[in-house]
Amino acid sequence: MSDLNHRFAATSRRALLLGSVATMAAAPRPGTIVVSVDVTDGRCVVPVLFDGRMARMVVDTGAERTVITRAAAARLGLRRDLWVDTPMVGAGGLLETRPNVDVGYATLGGVALLQNLPGRGLSLSVTDLPLGEEDGLLGGDMLRHHTLDLDMQTAQLVLGPPGETFSAGNCVPLQPWAHGLLLAPLHVDGQELTALVDTGASATLINARGLYKLGITSAGAARDPVVTAAGLGGSFQGHMHRFAALQLGQLTVSNPLLLTAPVPEAAFDVILGLDILGQQRFLLSYASLRLGLRPT
Repeated sequence: MSDLNHRFAATSRRALLLGSVATMAAAPRPGTIVVSVDVTDGRCVVPVLFDGRMARMVVDTGAERTVITRAAAARLGLRRDLWVDTPMVGAGGLLETRPNVDVGYATLGGVALLQNLPGRGLSLSVTDLPLGEEDGLLGGDMLRHHTLDLDMQTAQLVLGPPGETFSAGNCVPLQPWAHGLLLAPLHVDGQELTALVDTGASATLINARGLYKLGITSAGAARDPVVTAAGLGGSFQGHMHRFAALQLGQLTVSNPLLLTAPVPEAAFDVILGLDILGQQRFLLSYASLRLGLRPT
């Protein structure tokens, strides 16, 4: 997402991860809240209460702001915000501008979700663009107030204090980008690339800028299988390309099959989705700008 832009969310949602999870069932730490996560089809969906009414929201670090569908806003009885509206551009290129809705309070696992200062209320962006079966996207405007500890295998999200420190054998430094989005360095086939950390994407996407750096031309991509992907803004066609290796810190994924599409983007080369991030339990700190990965 961005401005609000949802950079990518693949329709080919893939189930993630197999194997033993016994060692990862960590006990709650002081000051943290454990939330059960629905990981069906490779998405990370949590129940959020808006003014006491429940909505199914995708945990989306690739979204600048929290977004709710117009149908969900009507079902939840949320009032129109008379002062704020939000333009949204999606990966499919469509644009819409709709008034926001007012929310008195929002909670996840009993924890208050904030956008700005306590007591100021919340203003949610509204969309008619397709979000699948979910009611909306829980974006960085609310997530940045917490340290996220997500384990896809145990289907648990732990919310920690924003300044919480953590030690991990594989700790990747992050760079802040516009409106609280986070960028991570990674290597694909030995080429250093910049990736948007996007838990809202079930599949990793290499865009036009990344394809250029990797030397993959349109003629070369044409030999790869064609797939249809969808994001906020409509669907588009891409290709599935088999690379030799992807490295994120100390995590190496051999022979990854990644989505490629000549989507223009000036700030990063890759949208790093849950097909890669979910291969290990990961911790994300907006405050310390660190991504920690722990073997499962």
